[in-house]
Amino acid sequence: MLSWLAFELDQDIMTAPKKTLVFHIGDHKTGSTAIQSAFAQAQVSLGDRSVFYPAKLAHNYLKQHCNAYAAPHATGGRKKAIAVFRKLAARVRESDADFSLISAEEMEWADPEVLHDIITRYFADTVDEIHVIAYVRPHAARLLSSFAERTKLGIPHILSGTLDTLFEETLERRRFHYEPRFSTWRRLFGDQFTLRPMIREHLDQGDVVKDFIRHAFATHDFQITGVGAANASLDLEDLMRLKVLQRHLLEHRNQLRFRHMLGWEFSRILATLPAPQTQTKLRLHRSLAERLHTTYLADAQAMDQSFFDRAPLLENALTGALEAAVDTPQSVEPADYLPPSDLRSLAVLSKVICGMLENDGQDWPEFLHAKRTKETQKIARANKS
Repeated sequence: MLSWLAFELDQDIMTAPKKTLVFHIGDHKTGSTAIQSAFAQAQVSLGDRSVFYPAKLAHNYLKQHCNAYAAPHATGGRKKAIAVFRKLAARVRESDADFSLISAEEMEWADPEVLHDIITRYFADTVDEIHVIAYVRPHAARLLSSFAERTKLGIPHILSGTLDTLFEETLERRRFHYEPRFSTWRRLFGDQFTLRPMIREHLDQGDVVKDFIRHAFATHDFQITGVGAANASLDLEDLMRLKVLQRHLLEHRNQLRFRHMLGWEFSRILATLPAPQTQTKLRLHRSLAERLHTTYLADAQAMDQSFFDRAPLLENALTGALEAAVDTPQSVEPADYLPPSDLRSLAVLSKVICGMLENDGQDWPEFLHAKRTKETQKIARANKS
């Protein structure tokens, strides 16, 4: 009887479906918001497989806990971080889904060694397999998208800066020297690490959400319903409108989080409106494109050789950016794109918003975040019904 029971247990183990945990770690500006929205809004189905996405929007809060976990003297912060990791790991363990997905583009800035330690200690026993997937945007496109994103979020020094000043800042911090960082991820996770190029013609059907599903879950059998262009890039006219608002809000120096939430809400509402007839794209100028090409060519070539089977994907993107550059730098001053009447109206609106911020009884950043979360959950409920 006991031997029969043991045989039955062995058979159950052999036939039990594998559980896989996928960590999506960015990068920023590679379609992370679109991917997160698709799963948070329950818009993805995987044929006869299932996915558990334990987040209302994303898991970017984990980055601060990674920092606290690694801080040698912050014992209180480390204990809190461990509790957060254990709680999330328990949710993954308890799920009966084939896949669990944790998505946080903020992990671009995490120490790979720290995250590897966290995954090994707290998540390794929750599933049968763990995969890590990331996307990388070509160097020139990343500079452009980062400038627009930081303007949208109201980062003070960006509101008074230019593409050239952002280039200098990112160069000093080596933000866009990709190969050392991604090589560390691959060294730590081996074949369980996947890096994809954020280049439209190299994405599955030219769509990052479809490409992510294809490579994160190793399947062509999926359906997506109702996915739009989440966090689509703003044209220069709309970006300058937002820049006017953000500059006026700088008088509230302690409202950085509100400026972030305002930028997200502004973009979300714009996405629901018809596109304007005139749209100016942010573009590189030739002298900056040349500096980018000189600075990042070796890194692009190293990335192509190490991660893309020697196909010159990032190298060609750098060359293409040089060829597409305009002769003179574009203005990033609102007055060069908006009529005086618009500037006046935006100044008035800014004053109204500043007056609202004087109400200390309302957590305005949390209000906007909760509003976005509520709308996401509403869509998710509709898709599940």
